Amino acid sequence: MTKFTIEIPDQLAEKLENYLQSHPEESVAELIDEALQMKLTPKDSTKLLTLAGIITDAPRGAADHAEDFED
Repeated sequence: MTKFTIEIPDQLAEKLENYLQSHPEESVAELIDEALQMKLTPKDSTKLLTLAGIITDAPRGAADHAEDFED
């Protein structure tokens, strides 16, 4: 494991301290690990692409009519 020394803005440090006081079961290291995992892990877009694929018949093409569709 590698150690880092970081500086964070006072407002963020205050939020961190408040969070840790209300969540004593968590540590700074765990929070940073979770945040970095979320930020640095490539996003899996397969679920989004699957969802996008369910629309097979639209009344208008968005490229031609970006405004809302009204009858």
